[in-house]
Amino acid sequence: MRKLILPLLMFTQTVLAENLAFISNQLDNSVSVIDVAKSNVTATIAVAGKPAGVAINHVKRKAYISTPEQGGFAVIDIPTLKLTQQVKVGGASLGICVDHQGQRIFVADWYENTVAVFDSTTLERLHTITVGKSPSGMVVSPDDQWLYVANRMDDSISQIDLHKYSIRNTTKVGKHPFGIALNTDGSKLYTANVESDDVSVLEAGHLKRLNTVKVGARPYALAVTADGKHIFVTNQDDSTLSVIDAASNQPIATVAVGDKPEGISYSAALHRLLVANWMDSTVSLIDPVNFETLSTIKTGEGSRAFGEFISH
Repeated sequence: MRKLILPLLMFTQTVLAENLAFISNQLDNSVSVIDVAKSNVTATIAVAGKPAGVAINHVKRKAYISTPEQGGFAVIDIPTLKLTQQVKVGGASLGICVDHQGQRIFVADWYENTVAVFDSTTLERLHTITVGKSPSGMVVSPDDQWLYVANRMDDSISQIDLHKYSIRNTTKVGKHPFGIALNTDGSKLYTANVESDDVSVLEAGHLKRLNTVKVGARPYALAVTADGKHIFVTNQDDSTLSVIDAASNQPIATVAVGDKPEGISYSAALHRLLVANWMDSTVSLIDPVNFETLSTIKTGEGSRAFGEFISH
């Protein structure tokens, strides 16, 4: 009987750690943990420093939360839902992401115009890369070759070579790009341009501009479905999502969500979207097939969840 206990515990921990959404609540210094399948909050974790950005290390089963007021990021162990470490970065960390092998953490510093690279095992800084003004959203290519960074105040996207840790290309997009996203195969890059109320579509390999799609007021962040057919964009001032058809680069639907929607993330396993609503302090659960809100989940004050925040 004792031989069965450890495997059973390990299986239980794995199930509990899957499809959890980590929602940064900036105004009450906490992270709400949502069980996506059950659509409820299962835990609330105190995280000081006005938490904003979120990244999930699926390999090492950690959640990283940027803390702009403390100039760093917090580490949450996903199986235990415990905050384990806080790491100093610099001026005001915001955007955060992880490579697909789970080996490196990338943190954008809004004030210092840099991206810091950390070893995910030792949490030691490996490199610091100078980018454009006010770096925010970031995403890593599926092959871990490129890191893309939105430079908000420069109206541009930088493409960083992750072998050389140097900028390969910088391309102008719309006005004040913030959130960015890649499709599943990494061939297309999408940017939410806050001040021009549009989305830039780029060929990701060389950052060639392909199209511009008008959306709602003050688009903030994006998510792409696993099949690459639809792009969902949060519109802060419209309290909506714009749905873009990727084949035609045309908006095809609008979904009403909470007040001031910001972060958005997609669960491929459950085929659901989650949207963090800043003013409502809620999260909307969205059906990406029928383009409708299924439920609304109460979280903490000022839910932001900027980044990819769902574990699998």
